[in-house]
Amino acid sequence: MQKAVIILIMGAVIFSCKPDNKTRLDQLKSQRDKINEQIMKLESEINGSSNLAEPRLYPVNITEIVQTRFEHFIEVQGTVDSENNVGVPAEMGGVVKRIYVQKGDMVRKGQLLAELDGSVLERNVEALKTNLELANTMYERQKRLWEQQIGSEMQYLQVKTQKESLEKQIAALNEQYRMTKIISPISGTIDEIMVREGEAAAPGFPAIRVVQLSDLKVKGELSEVYITSVKRNDPVNVKLPVIGKELNLKISSVSQVIDPNNRTFKLEIIIPGSEKDIRPNMIAVMVINDYTSEKAIVVPQNTVQKTGTEDFVFVAQKNENDQWVARRRAVTPGRSFANRAEILSGLRAGEKIISFGFQNLADGQLISVVN
Repeated sequence: MQKAVIILIMGAVIFSCKPDNKTRLDQLKSQRDKINEQIMKLESEINGSSNLAEPRLYPVNITEIVQTRFEHFIEVQGTVDSENNVGVPAEMGGVVKRIYVQKGDMVRKGQLLAELDGSVLERNVEALKTNLELANTMYERQKRLWEQQIGSEMQYLQVKTQKESLEKQIAALNEQYRMTKIISPISGTIDEIMVREGEAAAPGFPAIRVVQLSDLKVKGELSEVYITSVKRNDPVNVKLPVIGKELNLKISSVSQVIDPNNRTFKLEIIIPGSEKDIRPNMIAVMVINDYTSEKAIVVPQNTVQKTGTEDFVFVAQKNENDQWVARRRAVTPGRSFANRAEILSGLRAGEKIISFGFQNLADGQLISVVN
C-alpha cells in the first residue's frame, strides 16, 4: 500500500512541477522521505526487529603492503639461426654427374659432396699433357746445348716459353676441373640437396646446404625504446616451446644501430654447443630482465584504477567507531609485469590495500573485511 502511495506522489510531482511551485516539490519530497522511513520500520518489524536497518557493509579482501623485490621483463620472439648455415654452390655451370651424400649425412670440411661432368676438361688436359711431354724433351735438349754454348739464346728461350705456356694452360684447366667438384666448406650436417643427378647446375646458386649445429644463435629484434635498457651480458631466459626447453643464458651482442624501417635494433644470444636438440629456424621466446627494484611497493595490477588523468587504489582504514572504511588514494604507478604493478608514490608499507571487492566502492564506504 505504501509503495502505491509513493507512485501517486511521484506522479503528482511530474505533472505539477513548474518553476513557480518549487516549494510544493520540496514538500512532496519531504513526504516521500517520511513514507520511506515508515516502509523501513515496517520491513524491520516484519523481519523480527524493531531497530532501523543497519548501513550496508560491502565485503572485501585486504592485503597488507610490504616492500618487496620487483622485476620487469621484456618478452620478444626470435628465431634460432646457425652462424654456419651454408648453401654450397657450384662454381661453374654443368650437368650434375654424381651426388655423394644424402640428406642428414654428417660431413667434414673439404669433403666431396657432388661433382659435375668434367669429361671435356679431362680430355683437354690429357691432350696438353702429351704436348707438354714433347715440349719438356725439347727444352731439356736445348738447355744442354745452350749450356755448351751451342745454338742461339733465342732458340732456348722459345722452347722454354712454349713449355711454360703449356704448363700454365694445364694448370688453368685443372683449376676449371676442380671447379666441377662441390666441396663442403665446413663440417656439419647435410640439410638440403637442391640438385639431382643429370640436371644442370647453375654457377653461384646453392646446390647443397650444410648446417653446423654446434654453432647456433638466437636472434631477435627489440623496439628502440629499450636501446638503453638492454646491454651485452645481461641475463636472458630463452624458451623453446617446440621442444619444451628453457635456457638461462646471456646476451652476446646488442646492435647500436636502429633500423629506420621498423624502429628496432638487433640482439643475439649464443646457444651452448652442448645443446643437441635445438635446430635452426626454431621459434624462441626471449625473456629479458630490463629493470629491478629491491625495495618496491607492489600491488596487484588490477587494483589500480584510472579516472581521467588520475590513477588510484582503495585502501582500508578504521574510523573513530573502529569500523573499516574504504579510502580512495591517488597513486603514481611505475612499471607492471605479470599482474604486479610498482607504485612509485601514494602508498606506504604497512597500509592495507583492498585487493578484492574494490570495483563498486566509493570514498568513505563502510566495508566488511572477510579475509
